[in-house]
Amino acid sequence: MSFFDRRNEMMPRAQLEQLQLERLQALLVRLKRNVRRCREKLGEARVQSLDELERLPFTTPEDLAQCFPYGMFAFPLREIIRLHTAVGAEGKPLVIGHTRNDLLEWGRLAGRQLVAGGVTANDVVQIGLGPSNYPGLSGYVLGAELIEASVIAEDPLHLDYQLATLQSYRPTILITTPTNAIELTRLLEQRRVDPQSLHLRTVLLSRQTDTETRDLIAAGLFAAVKCNFGVREVSDPGLCVECESGRFHVNEDHFLVEVQDGELVVTTLCREAMPMLRYRTRVACEISREKCPCGRTGAVIHPGPRLDGRRLVNETPLYERQVAEVLAQTEAAGHPFQIEVSDRHIVVRMDMCEDLFSDTIWVVERLTHVIESEFLARLGIEARVVFTSPRQKHKPETVA
Repeated sequence: MSFFDRRNEMMPRAQLEQLQLERLQALLVRLKRNVRRCREKLGEARVQSLDELERLPFTTPEDLAQCFPYGMFAFPLREIIRLHTAVGAEGKPLVIGHTRNDLLEWGRLAGRQLVAGGVTANDVVQIGLGPSNYPGLSGYVLGAELIEASVIAEDPLHLDYQLATLQSYRPTILITTPTNAIELTRLLEQRRVDPQSLHLRTVLLSRQTDTETRDLIAAGLFAAVKCNFGVREVSDPGLCVECESGRFHVNEDHFLVEVQDGELVVTTLCREAMPMLRYRTRVACEISREKCPCGRTGAVIHPGPRLDGRRLVNETPLYERQVAEVLAQTEAAGHPFQIEVSDRHIVVRMDMCEDLFSDTIWVVERLTHVIESEFLARLGIEARVVFTSPRQKHKPETVA
């Protein structure tokens, strides 16, 4: 069993809970002093034990969106040295800030995940997280550098370049998305490249996936497969460690987790720039605290589906409202549509209407091109537009 921070990852439960309480109390003081929105919500609230946590107010994705860009920061902007963007409630933009100490701690937390996945100072780590706006790349680079592994920090987008890097630089660890890993396995098969000719030992996926997909990737790349679970607004990577037993252990010296109405709720105990109190993640979850053979004492979480309708298209978060907002920028504004979502693209189906089209085919082609270009430019998502007869019936995944 490998540990990056054995003392904190295996901290006895009683000691861990005392540390959590002390850090929670300090967090409340910081929030009341530095974040007006939290000060108004908290009033004179205090806690003397973790049992009193439920007396404290929630922070919601809507709070973050309403305070965009810097309203939730607890430090002056001059002390924020890194800004990352994220997609918030209904596709609204969020800004996540980090102080220098936040980045150091993020690297240490990512290091825990990497070491648990078998990464050592002797490894070469290739990071290929694709075209999505994924701030987790920074966390993985920081963590790998702390372990003193060799890091290929460039992120080649094209599969040909990724394969060339795998063959030329001989990385032993690949950090990538499930979608990208599957496409790499297909490319190897098409090129008739023996996966055993590569030097990969472990593939770390940026998010959890089903057993069938993991097995497919493991066989196609001839490597062990590990998964990450994170919440981009909170910490991704760094929230959890997947242990040798395949369980997600929360780094509870940094995060206080609970489940309310089936939803994962997280409190950040150490973050300086943008601390969060009882943040409702909109992720279905269960928590257990049974003893694990790996020796880690952090709570085990069993994440479920999103509760807010968010989907991933080419690893990019997408809400139904975003589709309507893009269409609103075109001549199709206000017209009903249906969307079908796949891993790599969406299909937007719209009925033929007299107010949209004349009897010339170039009008249809022009509008199709405009809509598809808007999706790519505004959301970074490939869309295929299909115009259908009103009499044709389709079973939509979502309807606006």
